[in-house]
Amino acid sequence: MSCIASLVFTFEAATVATLWGICGLVLVCVVRNNRFAGKPAFVLTFSAMLWWLFTVVFDLASQGEYCKVGWSLAAWPGITLLPIAWAFFVFDYTMNTKQERQPVRYLLYFGLPCIVGIIALTNSQTHLLYGTDTQLIETNARSYVVFDHGPLFYTIAAGLYIFIMSALSLLAYAFFKAKSSIRPFLGVLFIITAAPLTANFAYIVWGFTAFGFDPTPFMFAVALIAFSWLLLNNTMMDTEAQGRSLLFYATQNPVIIIDTAGRFAGANSAAKTLFGEQLPNKGGTLDHLEKIGSVLNFFRETGESSCAEPIRLGERVFDPRSLPIESPIQTKANLLGWSVSLIDITERERAAEALREAVVDAEEANQAKSRFLAMISHELRTPMTSVKGGLDLVLHGAAGEVSEPVKNLLTVAHRNSLRLLKLIDDVLDLQKLDLSAIILEQQDLDADKFLRDIVEEYEAYAKEKKVRLAITTGGVDRQLRADPNRLKQVVGNVISNAVKFSPEGGRVECSTQLIETKLRLSIKDHGIGIPKNEEDQVFGRFNQVKHSSSQASGGSGLGMHIAKLLIERMGGSISYESRLGLGTTFRIDIPISPQEIPVHPALNI
Repeated sequence: MSCIASLVFTFEAATVATLWGICGLVLVCVVRNNRFAGKPAFVLTFSAMLWWLFTVVFDLASQGEYCKVGWSLAAWPGITLLPIAWAFFVFDYTMNTKQERQPVRYLLYFGLPCIVGIIALTNSQTHLLYGTDTQLIETNARSYVVFDHGPLFYTIAAGLYIFIMSALSLLAYAFFKAKSSIRPFLGVLFIITAAPLTANFAYIVWGFTAFGFDPTPFMFAVALIAFSWLLLNNTMMDTEAQGRSLLFYATQNPVIIIDTAGRFAGANSAAKTLFGEQLPNKGGTLDHLEKIGSVLNFFRETGESSCAEPIRLGERVFDPRSLPIESPIQTKANLLGWSVSLIDITERERAAEALREAVVDAEEANQAKSRFLAMISHELRTPMTSVKGGLDLVLHGAAGEVSEPVKNLLTVAHRNSLRLLKLIDDVLDLQKLDLSAIILEQQDLDADKFLRDIVEEYEAYAKEKKVRLAITTGGVDRQLRADPNRLKQVVGNVISNAVKFSPEGGRVECSTQLIETKLRLSIKDHGIGIPKNEEDQVFGRFNQVKHSSSQASGGSGLGMHIAKLLIERMGGSISYESRLGLGTTFRIDIPISPQEIPVHPALNI
């Protein structure tokens, strides 16, 4: 404590303290603003140098020999660490090594400084660093210590020289291997490394001092400040800056840089290849550039892109995009210019054009297919109607009595003619729906009468299948708004399916319910049910639901698809609920006539 209490901050001590403060600020700036290979080792080097300078400040401010020697001994951990960390920094910086755990390095970082620190602490007993002839010299201007260097002083110094010499050798190797553009930078780094070594050698051999002190820490401080300045202003080894540079020069998209006056400031190789001799010298105007000149000129006036559509240059298609270049000095007008990239979208445009042509071709093919199917179905319907009519007449005895075997054959032919006519009708309806050729004749229908009529119409079919068909709710006394024939087609299709998939002796229940402005017609069976997530199969085109206990039974697979399209065109909807083995309930929601809608309709009546 007596050493600290007796401090006198002379001009020399204040100067070194100022240098220490500057170094600290530089270190903070480098840590916050730069990313580069070897950064941890560089920070460790800087920290060791700051500790050394810290002890120098107190050494210069101390008055007695005991205090001065004490501060000199306290500097030794930093003196030891500094050249070791610097050597590893040079290695990482030039070789760009990965930052991984390296036990040997950590041992050198912390083991050697600790050992030397212990030797320094015990120097008063061993005199291995400074001998007994160490003495204080006082002059009129200042006082300083002349050290009697002990045997370990030279041993440690020689060991530390090995690290510095290895760093210099590596820099020399890197200098000859590097690109010509980075050699000046490596040359400066070589000088920065050699300068403290030279100063220390002069101190040991010829006794050269600064303020009566070892000049090595001062030279290291100046060297590190100089190198930090290079890091902050030179981007050759900065990862982010080199990445930006690589993107600018290596990208295949042309990039043009213009200043706030709209004048040419630079371009990458892709832009130079595209425009060739059309590009002016730096500072020249760009108005004469084909098509892009007007876009760049618009930047100069508004700072915005005027090109909403891609532009064609030769056989290529480009999408202009701009980014403002902001000044690092924040002022009211902090814009330096714009970077204008011409994104090559030629392949994308070709693919889009091919896709558009494919869509048109597909649409034309689909229309042709629809017309063809409609024509074929229409042409088939006329002869099939004649076939069915002839079979009807024969079966009813118009041509006389026929034998039972012949009658059975005619019955099979008649049944299949009905199926074929149903298929032809379905295909015709589907094509009309696809071509939007179906005309719906919307009328007001009595809901109760419609339901009774449709149930009566399918009772004979239900009896044939040994299934009961019943209405389970009372009348609703409402008018529906729908096409009667098409609505009958929709509801009839659902009822016939319910009967078809019901077991013998089963029951199909039809019920009605008012849901806001629509009538819900529910058709419930107790059949095999429909598996989950089969909506696409139920309402799909040419699809039929398959069940483990019942393969899809007859039919075209168009009935429910057409029913869904028709009911939706009439403003309604169709859905279902089902449980395997328990049955299915289809719900058909049909719009109520506008005259039947009350002012305050109830949700459920």
